Amino acid sequence: MDMKQEEDTAAIREQPGQKTSFPGDVVFSLDTISTRTLFLGPGVRKEADNLIATRCGVLRYRPPATFFLDTSDDSYLPATGDDIVGVVVRRRGQEVLEQYYMVDFGKNTSRQTGVLPILAFKGATKRYRPNLKKGDLVYCRVRKTTVDGPVRLTCTSNNTKEQFWGPLRRTGALYRAKLSFVRRCLTEGSAEHSMIMEVGAKFPFESAVGLNGRIWLYTGFEKSQNLLYLLFRDAEEANGDVMLIKKITGRFLQETATLGDDFPVEDNTQYWVTRVA
Repeated sequence: MDMKQEEDTAAIREQPGQKTSFPGDVVFSLDTISTRTLFLGPGVRKEADNLIATRCGVLRYRPPATFFLDTSDDSYLPATGDDIVGVVVRRRGQEVLEQYYMVDFGKNTSRQTGVLPILAFKGATKRYRPNLKKGDLVYCRVRKTTVDGPVRLTCTSNNTKEQFWGPLRRTGALYRAKLSFVRRCLTEGSAEHSMIMEVGAKFPFESAVGLNGRIWLYTGFEKSQNLLYLLFRDAEEANGDVMLIKKITGRFLQETATLGDDFPVEDNTQYWVTRVA
């Protein structure tokens, strides 16, 4: 995070928050921050230099510039800039430049599928491109949404530091969570985000948290992967209780430290690209 982002984050946290907003309320004034490139999630729209609520909820902020309203509604509405965990449904198109994957968001969304071009992966070319199959998981970002057209997805970014999207190992565990839980997992300062950071500093694992309510987890070993799955399940059931989540985190770290022999997960995942003659 650069200096401007740090200043913006500090300014945002100084503004009053944690109160329920109603449709039409001004939830945030953009005069207090320097950035003008915003990603607006569900529940907010921009009018002049203000963000306006379009539903009931509590304003949340995710660096560097994403604003959304946290609501009790568990229906996912795709928004530009969202990271999601999708399931490949099928591949369509004849010519390479026209081929794309249909990607499923889940049943808890008003728009169930999106379009992911076959060349929208880091390093993909006409001769060296992904070969995903039905049922494969992919971590991608919502590039564009339109009223009538399909949701456009991508696994690339102009920022070279943001190259973590792409196909996910088939041997990982997929946890389905409420949208409020995954948003807290991605919100700095929340108990859930602190849990992920603390566990990651002491125990190696891979994860992909999708704003569509899917969380992919991988450790490479059977027992520890099951324990990691249970950690996220118990953290969601804690419903934001800081002390309870700290207790759950400590118990997980203690159990993994004394786990003993663990069995490697047989990973038969094929590399995501295929040479084409």
